[in-house]
Amino acid sequence: MGNTLARTRDEGTVSRPISSRVMVEEAETEDKTSSCDRVVEQVTRGILSGRYVAGQKLIEADLTSELNISRGPVREALKRLAAEGIVALTPHRGAYIRALSRVEIAELLVVTELLAGLMARLAAERIEVAADPTSIGPAYDRLDLYKEGRESGLDLLDQRRHFYETLIEIGGNAQLQAIMPTMRLHLLRQQIQSFQTPADRQRRLDEYAAVTRAVLKGDARTAERKTRDHIRRMRGVIAAMPDGAFPSPK
Repeated sequence: MGNTLARTRDEGTVSRPISSRVMVEEAETEDKTSSCDRVVEQVTRGILSGRYVAGQKLIEADLTSELNISRGPVREALKRLAAEGIVALTPHRGAYIRALSRVEIAELLVVTELLAGLMARLAAERIEVAADPTSIGPAYDRLDLYKEGRESGLDLLDQRRHFYETLIEIGGNAQLQAIMPTMRLHLLRQQIQSFQTPADRQRRLDEYAAVTRAVLKGDARTAERKTRDHIRRMRGVIAAMPDGAFPSPK
């Protein structure tokens, strides 16, 4: 036994207790996960702020430098974003912010029509049964901004996201928030916004107003129908857009 310990010391080998090794491994895993989350958050914020647009390449070295992390978490984050349909990973070319094709947009809007309709119906039902609808608080006040078809003071993309997030908040269904493809819809709106005319914008506000009035009156059936009509009209407008609205990665 003495010889074994001597050989171990001579060879410079130090045996670490199993519990210590486990703690170190767990800490390393937690740190990697935390770094991965930071990358996801960075890219998500960049899309929402307009820093990243459809078809734009994401440079791994830039992300590692900005966040002061290694490439491992960056690559894990890009894989996660790709699985969510936000990033496209192309062999030998890297990662790009996803640009949706005509077919992908059409399919996305079919799903969105159903979810958005449900969202409006739930909001109307909750307002109808509330003893005091204004008890819903700031969400109620924000929704009220739209009922006359006027600008809300937000820019085009924020306005759209704000409207739907408000409906979800009033409806009170947390699972709907989880399954709504919010980021992909934001990419879609960002991708086509330069092809929208002032008339398109006003029509959208008018449609938001119609949905809002139905929700505030507690008319669930009309709220759902008006919302689905709005999404269906969007599908027609987008289908008529030129090929330039559907960019490919450069």
